[in-house]
This record gives sequence, C-alpha cells and structure tokens, in this order.
Amino acid sequence: MQQNDSLERSLSRRMFLLCGIQAAAACGLLSRLYYLQFIKSEEYKTLSEGNRIKVQLIAPARGDILDRTGVALAENNTNYRLFIERENRKQAQLSLSKILTLITFSPERAAQLDKEVNDRFNRKPMMVREYLSWNDVSRLEFHMNDLPGAYIEEGQLRAYPLVDKASHLIGYVGRVSEDDMEDKPLFRLPEFKIGKNGAEVLLESRLQGTAGARHVEVNVSGLAVRTLKHQPSIKGEDVRLSIDAELQRFASERMGEESGAIVVMDAHCGEVLALASMPAFDPNTFSLGITNTYWKELNANEKNPLLNKAISGLYPPGSTFKMVIGLAALRAGIINANTSFYCPGHFNIGNHRWNCWKPQGHGSVSIADALAESCDTFFYHVADRLGIEKLGQMCFELGMGAKSTLGLMGEKAGTVPTPEWKKERFGVPWQRGDTINASIGQGFVLTSPLQLAIMTARLINGGKKLSPTLLLTNSDDNPEWPLLDVDPAHLDLIREGMYRVCNAGNGTAYWRSIRNKPEFEMGGKTGTSQVRRITQRGQDQNKVPWKFRHHGLFVGYAPAHDPRFVCSVVIEHGGGGASAAAPVAADVLLKVQELSAANPNRYKG
Repeated sequence: MQQNDSLERSLSRRMFLLCGIQAAAACGLLSRLYYLQFIKSEEYKTLSEGNRIKVQLIAPARGDILDRTGVALAENNTNYRLFIERENRKQAQLSLSKILTLITFSPERAAQLDKEVNDRFNRKPMMVREYLSWNDVSRLEFHMNDLPGAYIEEGQLRAYPLVDKASHLIGYVGRVSEDDMEDKPLFRLPEFKIGKNGAEVLLESRLQGTAGARHVEVNVSGLAVRTLKHQPSIKGEDVRLSIDAELQRFASERMGEESGAIVVMDAHCGEVLALASMPAFDPNTFSLGITNTYWKELNANEKNPLLNKAISGLYPPGSTFKMVIGLAALRAGIINANTSFYCPGHFNIGNHRWNCWKPQGHGSVSIADALAESCDTFFYHVADRLGIEKLGQMCFELGMGAKSTLGLMGEKAGTVPTPEWKKERFGVPWQRGDTINASIGQGFVLTSPLQLAIMTARLINGGKKLSPTLLLTNSDDNPEWPLLDVDPAHLDLIREGMYRVCNAGNGTAYWRSIRNKPEFEMGGKTGTSQVRRITQRGQDQNKVPWKFRHHGLFVGYAPAHDPRFVCSVVIEHGGGGASAAAPVAADVLLKVQELSAANPNRYKG
C-alpha cells in the first residue's frame, strides 16, 4: 500500500512538470502569435504585399527636338517590345523556349538569349525583342497564357526625319553603358536609351522625362492578374532649336558628294541656322541598333562620315585668315587705308622666298585691294612688321583657339600658335618665317568651320563679340555683346575688302557670287589651304590624288550693305576656295535670304 502511494506521488509530480512544460510552451506560442499578428502585423503585411504585387517602372517618352519653325528634327514612333521576368528562372526558360518557336531569331541572338535567361545574378526583366511587327505582336498575344512571365510593352522608337542631313547636329540615342550609368533606377531598364551625340546628349536633362510606375498583382506563376495602381510617366520637354530644317537640308544637299562642312549663323544674335557636315550617317540605324556591316562601311570611308567636321574638323584657314591679320595691323598702326606694298609675285627673307599665288604679282596694292585680289605678298610684309604676338591676340578676340559656347560634344579648339606653344610642342624657338606662314593661314594655324563663322560674324556686325547658340532665343532684343577693342573705321575697311572680293571685277569670287539678284548681294573671302607642301607652282589640282588636293574655303555675309547672315564653307580637298567653296556659299546665302524675305518673322529681328 505504501509502495502504491509512493508511485502515485511520483506520477503526480511528473504530470505536474509535464503540464507546466506544456503550459509554458503554450504561453510562448501564444506570445509569438500575438507578436506576429499584432506587433509585427504591418511589417509582414507589407512583405506579403511585396510578394503578391510587382512594381514595374515605365520609361518616359523622350521629348521631341524641333527646328525654329516647329518641324521635327527628332521624334518618337511606336516600338513594341517583348520582355520576360527572370525571378522564376525555370519558368522564364520555358517561356523563352516557346517564344523561339513563335517568332524568328538569328542563331546568334537565340544563343545570346539562352545565356541571358540563365544568368543567375541578374533578376531584372529581360528584353527579348524590340521593334516587333504587328503580326508578331498578334501571334504572341494569342499565346500569352502559355508564356508565364512574358509581357509586351509599347515603347518609343527614336526617329530622325532629316536622316543624314542633320545627323551630326542632332546626334542619336543608345542604350545606357557602364560609363553612362548613374544611380537612377530608370537607367537600369533594359530598353531605356539616352543621348549619345549631338543635341540629343547636349539636351539630355530636358529631353529625358520622368519615369512612371505600374503596380501589378501577379499569381504564383508570375502572370499578371490585375493592375492595382498606375502612375503615368511624364514625357520629356520638347525643345526648339535655332536651326532651320529647310536651310539645313538645303545646305547638306548642296554639298553633293563633297566632303566638308557648312555653318550659317545670325550675325546679330548668334543663333546657328544650319550646321552641316557631309558625308554623314543615318542616325536611325543607331537608334535601331547598327549592324557590323554598316559600322565597318562608315569606318572604312576615307571621307570620315562619323566626324562632325563643322566643329571637330580642323583646317588651315588659308586666305580667309587675311582679315584677321589686316585688322590686327590696322589696330597696331602698322598700316592704314592708304598703305600699299609692291607685289612682284614673291617675298624674300634672306635666301628664302615665299611666293604669291599670282606668279606675275599684283603690283602696288592697299589693304582693300589685297583682300579683293587675295595678294599674299601684301600680308607677308604686314606680318613681318606685326609679329605673332599681336596677331595671336586678335585671333583670340575673334573666337579662334578656344572652344565656343555651343556645347556640342567633340568640339575642338584649334590652334593659334605662339612662341611658347611652339617651344613646348616642338622644343625649338619661333622663327621669323613661322610668322610669314601664319600670315596666309598656313603653318601651325588651325581653325574649325564654326570658328570661321564666328570670326566672320564679329567682323561684320560692328565688332560685337557674339557667342553661338543652338537654342531658339525668345526675346526680340539682341544680347548686349561686348565689343572688340578696334576702331569701327577699321572694321568698315575690312568689310569693304570683303565686298570687293565678290562684287569687284578683280575680286577672287566675282564670278561665283550672287550676280543675278542685286538685293541679295554678298561679301566674303576665298581661301585655299595646302594639305602638303607643293613644290611645283600652279600644279593642276585635278591631277593630284584626292587626299593630297588643297582644301577650298570661303567665308561670307549677306546682304552686302546690311549684313545679317554669315556663312563658312570648307570643302575638303576641293582644290580651291573660289572654285569649290564660293559657289556653295553663294547658293546657301541666297537661300537664307530668300527664306527671310518670304517670311520676315522666320528669323530673329
């Protein structure tokens, strides 16, 4: 009996202990449940929603680029794109396999997609194909229930209506590279594109727009069930340029098969009206995705269609430089309107002879005569007395030797040589003959067509040191530009010489200027620059291989008696300024005046 009582007490203690343990466990479980359901409920609710709701960024439409009259230079067309979600790798693989049977891919692209879908470290949506045809869209939509995680999005395709007539100026868009990457979720979208060149990259911050977002409820298979919330994207700003699309097209086409550049500016407000570089490329192919064949074709072309020659091409300015040295000499008091030098056809320093382009010489000439007839000997004499320092100072004041305010990527500053520059570059001192070479725009002097246009504008607008702009200005008032430190009478004298170039019988461009419409008369200056030293005087440029021919240059303004527009033309290896560049400039200056006359409000007053 006593033994039974002892066993009963032992069982009671064990039962009590077991019940205590069970009670403690129950309390712990209840506490945990309370903690999860009440204290942490919001946090886990959010996590649950995150598993059920997928947030998709919506790329914004890019802003349009318009010309001064509202004509589109860059716009958007519809682009249907196919994506696959990669969060469920096996599901994505199955969908891709099905897609490969529905639409056609090259073997290389199919292999690339297979590699991308198996990338364990990338969970972003994969863009399978863009620029889908309507037939492909219809076929995919019909089978969409069998393609878990796949979806079609309507995006934008950048289009350039002027094609190659403005490709360097407007540029193109491309995918975000690692070098372009910023801490922006938008930049990580596989279909998002940014400006890569020209105005597209210059105006990127204004054209880009603001991303939208779509909150989509999905099931366990990743299929969208419904859209819970939609925040639309905001299109980028439409930007209007100072460019005239009609003039831009005309200038580009006027170049024909030649290689070179044309710049047209308003000499009062600095607006760039045309900026043409030819030959060029089709920017639409860059937007679609350039092929290796086309890329190799562009790179193999000896006329370098990928280079924006208007701002990046550097050329000896030749005789278009003579206004610069003439103005510098007038300011320094070395010459005046009546100063003359005799030209026998050459100029000697010691045993070295510099030839004038005219073997028999020009006789006794003044500054206006020397500009009209482009007498080299006159400027040899002037440069020898002036010196390179004063010449260089005038170059800088007229916009040479430095990048402009235009802002386009790739612009080059050119070269205005100084004794210090030569010593640092070549390790040898400046020579007297270097100044003689510079006096006719040869030697070390290098300028771009844009700089030549800026120089011309400052010479004929009363000495206003304007800066070029690609943006259409809103005000009717021209900016208060600082003035050159020169006598206005000296500017008038330079302009008189430029007028004679085109309108006096002995002018180098007399037969190639605007002859049949007196109200549209022009002034200007021809220039021919050597690309290699010519030992045979008067060599026929048509018999020289293209790449060894002289460059032909011309700078001009119009109307002659009330200058408004300036134009610079460079024809690479054109043979001569009068024969190759002057006729092009005449046609372009006539065109811009006709457009202005037809609509007085087309250009700024």
